[in-house]
Amino acid sequence: MVDMVDDDKLERRVTGADVANAAGVSPSAVSRTFTPGASVSPATRDRVLRAAVALGYRPHFIARSSRERHGNLVGILISDLGNPWYAMAVQRLSQALQEHAFHAVLFDANTPDMLTRIVPLILQYQLDGLLIGAPDMPLIVADVCAGTATPIVMFGRLSKPELGLSSVACDDHQSGREVVDLLVERGYQRLAYLGGEAGPIADTRRGEGFAERVRELRLPPITNVSASESSYAAGGRAADALLGHAQRPDAVFCQNDVLAIGFLDVARNRYGLNVPDDLAVVGFDDIPAASQFPYQLTTVQQPLDAMMTEAVSLISHQIASSAPVPETRLLPGRIIERQTVRSPV
Repeated sequence: MVDMVDDDKLERRVTGADVANAAGVSPSAVSRTFTPGASVSPATRDRVLRAAVALGYRPHFIARSSRERHGNLVGILISDLGNPWYAMAVQRLSQALQEHAFHAVLFDANTPDMLTRIVPLILQYQLDGLLIGAPDMPLIVADVCAGTATPIVMFGRLSKPELGLSSVACDDHQSGREVVDLLVERGYQRLAYLGGEAGPIADTRRGEGFAERVRELRLPPITNVSASESSYAAGGRAADALLGHAQRPDAVFCQNDVLAIGFLDVARNRYGLNVPDDLAVVGFDDIPAASQFPYQLTTVQQPLDAMMTEAVSLISHQIASSAPVPETRLLPGRIIERQTVRSPV
C-alpha cells in the first residue's frame, strides 16, 4: 500500500541558497548573517534579513529546536544593562511574564548596530513577542518582526511614529516641566540639562519638557550638555564641562541617576561646591543608590512596577490578537525630594 502524501508536505523548504539568490549575496554571507559573532557588513545583513523574511526562511537551528521547545517565548531586549534601572526593569518584566505563562529570553545590545545583529537570533528563537528597552530602534528590527508577525512593545521610551509600534513609558515630558517648577520655586534660575545621548535636547522627551517650561517662564536659556553615554564617568566629565568656568549653572537636571551621581561627586569633591546651596542636582529613575548616603539625590521616580505590568499586559494582548493595533500608554512620574535641592522656605 502506498501512503498518500499531503501536498503541503511536498512543498520544498526554503534554503540558505534561495535566500542568497534573492538577496544577491553568496551562501556564505547568509551563513554568517545567522551565526552570532560572525563578520558581515550592515548592508549585507540588511539584504539577507529582508530576503529571509520575504521567503519565510528559517535557519536549520529552527528545524532542530522548534519541535523540542514549548513556545511562549518573549524576548526582552535591553540596550544599557549597566544602568541599574534596566536591571530592575528586567526583574519586574520576568516576574510579570511568568504570571502570564511566558518564558523570558534576554538580549543585550547597546548600539543600533548591535540591535540589528540581534535580528537573526530573534528569527532563530521564533519569539512570540519582543519587549524592547532601547533609545533607538533600527527600522530593520521593526520590519523583520512585522514580517514574521512578532509583536513588539517598547518600554521606558515612546516609539517613533514611523515605526508603528506599541509603547509604555513614563510621562517624561510632563516630568521635565515639573522639575523646572520645583527648581524655580526653590530659588534657582540658571538651569542646565545633562543628556546621556548625542544630539539636541529635543531628542529626549524629558529634556524637551524641561526646555519648554524654561521658555514659558522666560528664564535665562538653559545650558545643554550631551554626555553621549549614560555612565558615572560621563556624568563626571559633564561636571567639568559645566562647572569649570565662572558662568556656571546653579541647577542641573540629569537624564538619569547614573549621570547625576557622577556629576554630583565631581561637583562636591573637585569643585568644592555645596549641594544644594551652591548647586542643585536632580536625576531621573530613582535607582537604589539615589536614596543612599552620601547622595540622597532628588530625582524623578518612574512608576516601574506599573509600567512593566502594563508592558506585559500589552504584549500578551497583542500576541493573542490576530490584528494587533499599536497603543501608547503614558504613566505619570513622581518627584522624590531628598537633599540635592533646597528645602522649601
